[in-house]
Amino acid sequence: MVENANGAPAGAPKYGITALRYAGAQIVEAMMGLIDATQPRWDLRPTPTRLTEVVDRLVEGDTVISLFSDEAGGLQPGPEVKVDVLPDSSETLALEGEAPGRTLSDLPRF
Repeated sequence: MVENANGAPAGAPKYGITALRYAGAQIVEAMMGLIDATQPRWDLRPTPTRLTEVVDRLVEGDTVISLFSDEAGGLQPGPEVKVDVLPDSSETLALEGEAPGRTLSDLPRF
């Protein structure tokens, strides 16, 4: 099987997250859509997606990236999203690498 740089099967779906919903400090949903691999556009526009569904995508080997607004009103790819396990053993999301202005807390809330 051919794999891409992150170990996911080549041709595996690629998803983008544009916003998050929290209950207190815990992420409960993400605005997630399917990215068209051949063009910079959506295959399926972002919709509210439960945290468990996002985690399932990641566990199954799909690529999920963060998408941040740019000055022109478009979206720029940010770091890849990964599963993080909290001290209480619950799962949440984290970014592979964070930079100023490119952290989960910088994504809009919905």
